[in-house]
Amino acid sequence: MNNLFKKAVVACFLLFLAACNENAEPIKTSDKEVFKTQTEALEKAKQVEQVLIDDAETQRKNINAQTQ
Repeated sequence: MNNLFKKAVVACFLLFLAACNENAEPIKTSDKEVFKTQTEALEKAKQVEQVLIDDAETQRKNINAQTQ
């Protein structure tokens, strides 16, 4: 267990050193780019939802017409 602890400490130390690199430039992205795929998926889902609502309404009208 002592060996595992040493390995974990060394791994954390290496990650800390890699995170503190002064030469690294921050990634420049706009908010629109970050959420672009999510907003596109949401729009597609809204379109599918509207199609389902329209089809359900059509089916409901057909059932009501057949029962009268």
